[in-house]
Amino acid sequence: MKRNVMLMVPLLDQGGLERICAMTAKLLTPHCHLTLVVFSTKGMIYDVDGVDMIDLNLGSVPGKVGKAVNLCKRIRAIKKIKRERNIEITYSFGPTANLANVFTRVRDKIWVGIRGYGALQDKNSMRRLCRRADRVICCSKVMADDVKTQFGAKDVVCVYNPCDVESIRRLAKEPLPADSQKFFDTGAPVVAAMGREHDVKGFWHLIKAFALAKKKIPALKLMIVGEGTFAEYRKLAEDLQVEQDVWFTGVQKNPFAYLKQASLFVMTSVSEGFPNSLIEAMAVGIPAMSVNCKTGPVEIFLDDYRKGGDEHTVIEGEYGVLLPVINPKKNLDASVIEKEEKIMAEQMVSMLENTKKLEYAGNVSEARACFFNGQNYCKKLLDMIYERE
Repeated sequence: MKRNVMLMVPLLDQGGLERICAMTAKLLTPHCHLTLVVFSTKGMIYDVDGVDMIDLNLGSVPGKVGKAVNLCKRIRAIKKIKRERNIEITYSFGPTANLANVFTRVRDKIWVGIRGYGALQDKNSMRRLCRRADRVICCSKVMADDVKTQFGAKDVVCVYNPCDVESIRRLAKEPLPADSQKFFDTGAPVVAAMGREHDVKGFWHLIKAFALAKKKIPALKLMIVGEGTFAEYRKLAEDLQVEQDVWFTGVQKNPFAYLKQASLFVMTSVSEGFPNSLIEAMAVGIPAMSVNCKTGPVEIFLDDYRKGGDEHTVIEGEYGVLLPVINPKKNLDASVIEKEEKIMAEQMVSMLENTKKLEYAGNVSEARACFFNGQNYCKKLLDMIYERE
């Protein structure tokens, strides 16, 4: 008999956890009586066609009082849905959805998803969630280990985020708009990155490293795909005199067609949960390197993540290159170049100048992405949904 399962997420407008929630809903719909509850569908871009979705029309509001009132409204609405639909399991994505989930228990099991390592820094919130949740689902083993030891959750499991490899590869073949294609038509090597404009993404490190690498490879270009004005990063590129070869594409509905034409993907995050952008870039078959931040990259690039424990050295994993951790304090002074930025630049040049190494790294990237396919992810969730009590 199919179980009644609810997924809960604040928005479906952009971002990693939103994409994973939408994909989870589509994967589970054939196997459960599934309800997807969204606080607001404003700006929704992810495909949930065929999914039974309820829009609460209770998006974020300003002010402490407004937020408190909004939370109460969400709690009443969610409890009503749970009762009417006899929900047995509710799985929430993201801090605000997790908070609403743990305060709306009816007869259901409460599963909360911890998607980013930064969430562990809010100790009080984590203790509250772990105390009230029946299961905590983390998207990396390192994060799951830390949740177990630090917060004493009843049940903690690691479920890696899924990657729709087949869909990504299909989308990657689509042509770019003519004005976008011009960026690649010179045949120059292109370093790519993807993520929203946020300090946690460490893009100032990437731009500085790119400027250094460009001294060795003058034709080199940099492309950053993601939402934001990137005004301060545009200024940094200008100060470094590389602005003509740095392209901020803005958010793209099909970023994979852009990534496919790049030569190398570099992730410079200060912290992550499980970096979807890294796996997605690997799925299109381009070589990848990443800062060895908590958490995710070490588990993606190495078969045994415990071998990546030294965060301050370059580690050539089976599936990608781990770079030393970077300074989380943003520095937009073009005259200040840190040791880790020099190392990053050296590794970029080393990869780009070695044709055989570049080709091999692209092949192993593509193969590794398949390990994180939707089928494996769906099976793990279904095993938990239908496990014997």
